[in-house]
Amino acid sequence: MIIAGEASGDLHGAQLVRAMKEKDGSLFFCGIGGQALKKAGTKIIVDNSEITVMGITEVLFKIPAILKGLAAAKKTLQSLHPDLLILIDFADFNLRVASYAKKTGIPVLYYIPPKVWAWRSGRVNKIRNLVDHVAVILPFEEEFFKKHNVPVTYVGNPLLDYDLPQVKSDVKHETGESIVIGLLPGSRNGEVTKLLPVMLDAAHLISKEMNNIKFIISVAPSMEKAYVEKKIREHPGPASFEIETGSVYTVFQKSLMVVAASGTVTLETAICGIPTVIIYKISPVSYWIGRAFIKAEYAGLASLIAGEEVFPELLQNDASPEKVSEKVCELLTDAEALKTMRKKLFGIKDKMGSRGVSERTAELAFSLMNTDKK
Repeated sequence: MIIAGEASGDLHGAQLVRAMKEKDGSLFFCGIGGQALKKAGTKIIVDNSEITVMGITEVLFKIPAILKGLAAAKKTLQSLHPDLLILIDFADFNLRVASYAKKTGIPVLYYIPPKVWAWRSGRVNKIRNLVDHVAVILPFEEEFFKKHNVPVTYVGNPLLDYDLPQVKSDVKHETGESIVIGLLPGSRNGEVTKLLPVMLDAAHLISKEMNNIKFIISVAPSMEKAYVEKKIREHPGPASFEIETGSVYTVFQKSLMVVAASGTVTLETAICGIPTVIIYKISPVSYWIGRAFIKAEYAGLASLIAGEEVFPELLQNDASPEKVSEKVCELLTDAEALKTMRKKLFGIKDKMGSRGVSERTAELAFSLMNTDKK
């Protein structure tokens, strides 16, 4: 059984499922996830779009769906008693499921555990008590879990297993060509609702300041193209928009830089050498509660890995159309700043390990299973 609550976890989980099936084609997978896990052959008992949410106060609106999802997960564990439970991120939900699995003797592998090093570090005790092994994907996480006596393996970052566009050492833009800026508003409904209008209004301000600018909006699989089109109509202005419903890497290849919702995608832009402005907004209550507990210096994973600010971050009140426009124009008019930003990205990929992450994680999974198929 596998549970992935987020879009990125769904993709990484699908890669792991394929790697495990290559080793043993008789395996049956079921669980909670999205289209990627479904295409990989997982029987989905609850679609993760029904229970995914970001922010503390935002959770209140989805409590009924979350409780229903927990009940479905427990029922599946009880009826099927799987040989292994694989959890991917989605901490509060997954740790509750892990508790039930522990009571029923089902081994648990936590692939991509919660960022307990950043906030609510007390959860590491729960992980130690409920999880048999942790597979971490950020280089500094292994030491943290070892320090807290949690069985852990650094498997590398799953993004390295994807065919990402190559990092470029320089920014080239031919005179007369349109400058293309990618807009990545996220994959969750809540974040898209908050961030897409900011990006659209910022695009109009940028278009007023600079000539020959085009924008590409990346539409995640969980988003509706019609919703994006509706928002564009509701936010009229001089900017020209193209909508990309395919791979986000298509946006990367066309864009000189991007404005992106904070999340895994900003690590992807770092690996690909794409200059990025990170933005994020949640409810004021969620933000201030989070600020009281979060220990991480940066929101962006690339900056955490590099140990310095790689991408500028505009969070909460700073994530306004005016400030986004100002930062983008500042970078676009300073070719040296863009070049310097790209140079900072070179070392990040080297620190993230090597390809074969799904295969290494699959080996861990087999070693934990209550079967003789290893």
